[in-house]
Amino acid sequence: MAGHLLGESAPAGGCVTETRLDVLTSDDVAEVARLHREAFPGFFLTQLGEPFLRQFYRGHVEDPTAVAVVLRDATGRPLGCVVGTTEPRGFYSRLLRRRWHGFAAAAARTVVTRPSAAPRLLRAVAYRGGADSTGQGALLSSICLSPDLQGSGQGVRLLQGWELSAHERGAKHAFLDTDALGNERVNAFYSHQGWELRGSYTTTQGRQMNRYVKELVRA
Repeated sequence: MAGHLLGESAPAGGCVTETRLDVLTSDDVAEVARLHREAFPGFFLTQLGEPFLRQFYRGHVEDPTAVAVVLRDATGRPLGCVVGTTEPRGFYSRLLRRRWHGFAAAAARTVVTRPSAAPRLLRAVAYRGGADSTGQGALLSSICLSPDLQGSGQGVRLLQGWELSAHERGAKHAFLDTDALGNERVNAFYSHQGWELRGSYTTTQGRQMNRYVKELVRA
């Protein structure tokens, strides 16, 4: 990874001619929430709606331990985003405290229309960074990319920008959790980018997860 990834322009391919990496700002939140919905149709956080997702991403803008990188086109419009934190043990409790009213209002809409979602919603807002995150370094929470850019190499560039930013924040290594089943493309993506499968676990809801870890070094 080169130290000048953030802010550096690069060709994107397809109908997007140029992109650059930048820090996520509050002005990006609504568009990034929309991108998340488009990139992950059918996933639980997506089903909670864009208002909930806006609270999630706005929390990353506001927290000093957050590592939040956005991919922009030549006009500045977000095309992708990756977020995480260098302190996963305390991050989500702080996010919930700071944005409680916003999360509550967004969640209420979901519970009214889908009461069965309430237990999973409570688990989502209580998330602490996966199983046994003590000493695991920075947490990569979420990465999304415009479906139009899938396979363009921009997802790799976005991930590398996040890794560099986390390293510059003092993280020596990072970890992430992703579904183990029916998720071959995503697992292969992380493996190809040097993330090592460190183990697997099953959540209390029976969801099988893979834990990936990567040492963060400056190339």
